Amino acid sequence: MQNAFRTFLAILLAHLLADFPLQTDSIALGKKNRKLPYFKHGAIHFIVLIALLLIFTSTPLWSGPVQLLIVAYIAFHVGLDFLKNRLVDRKIFGDSTGLFLLDQAFHLATIVALTWAFTKYRWSDVKAAIGWSEAEQLHMLTVAVLYVAVIFGGGYLVRYLTRSLTLQLPDTKGENAAELRNAGLYIGWLERFLVLTAVLVQSPAMIGLILTGKSIARLPELKGPRFAEYFLIGTLLSISLALLGGIVLSRLLFGTVTFR
Repeated sequence: MQNAFRTFLAILLAHLLADFPLQTDSIALGKKNRKLPYFKHGAIHFIVLIALLLIFTSTPLWSGPVQLLIVAYIAFHVGLDFLKNRLVDRKIFGDSTGLFLLDQAFHLATIVALTWAFTKYRWSDVKAAIGWSEAEQLHMLTVAVLYVAVIFGGGYLVRYLTRSLTLQLPDTKGENAAELRNAGLYIGWLERFLVLTAVLVQSPAMIGLILTGKSIARLPELKGPRFAEYFLIGTLLSISLALLGGIVLSRLLFGTVTFR
């Protein structure tokens, strides 16, 4: 199972390197209207994949069947990129976060398939390797429930509690009250995730950095009394919910709450 996991990680690393830092702007933009960038992208992916498999695995890379598998994998990868660009060009799908995640999910599926083709691992071995005890399952469920409740449920609670304030807000730098409310909701999700995590990893300094960064970003608008009131009440409510969730979670998981 260790060999299969090492092979999976090597292929995944090759994908990440070839798709992001090694995919230059000229390649990424050129794929919109030319075919040569696809061949360049595929060649880079092939070279990186071969190098990482040679370094980290014992896969017999120079055998005919293995080379065919790698070429088929690269061709499928490039084909997915081509299909994604065509769908965007024809406005069937927007170039959105959802499409990016769907594209990466398909790439991940092909990585899993190639790993299986190389190592012939059994799913029973995978389940045994990642199997959780009943106590671990209970911990994971507890963490999931509190994170979702604090981040998303807390967001709607803060939104309802500050609704009367947003109705009194003037337009700010082209943002109307509805846009500010939506922006606050999304920022709040990230804010509560970071604060809740900071409590779990016992890092109060992280909470201070979050508050400082958020305040600096909205410093010009804070001169308006209505916005300052909305900002402070919303932020304090959001932080309080995250701190409360972090304290409850720390007590449930560790039996205590301590800060270093």
